[in-house]
Amino acid sequence: MNFIIMVLGNIISTFFQSGIWVVGFFFLLVKTFENKELKKASGILVGISLVILFFYSVLVNL
Repeated sequence: MNFIIMVLGNIISTFFQSGIWVVGFFFLLVKTFENKELKKASGILVGISLVILFFYSVLVNL
């Protein structure tokens, strides 16, 4: 049980530590260049990046 809790904690920790940089980058990009198409594209890219990052976090911590 302790092993499962540690693995889940590491997955969540890795995901959020790296995910904050992805979200922060695209947030600043949209705030710097106010553009409707850029906002839509960055929303899609943030979603794709976070999904890939989640799978990476799971694979690294297993």
